[in-house]
Amino acid sequence: MPHVLPLKDTLASDKAKTLFQGIQAKFGGVPNIFRTLGHAPSVLQATLDLNSAIQHGLEPKLRELAYLKTSQLNGCNY
Repeated sequence: MPHVLPLKDTLASDKAKTLFQGIQAKFGGVPNIFRTLGHAPSVLQATLDLNSAIQHGLEPKLRELAYLKTSQLNGCNY
């Protein structure tokens, strides 16, 4: 069980709700990692900005390989 529960829309700040709406539009849903980061909207915004920045300059297959290898090195089963 997570230590910090994903944030529900009804409890989200206006800034978090706005970010959630953008994520919803892009992905068709709001993954729990983003809902959890929604407790600190500035951290969520920074995470989204970082994610956007790394989408350029690296071919998609290599980017996905980097994600998978990083998850493996961190012992992440996700």
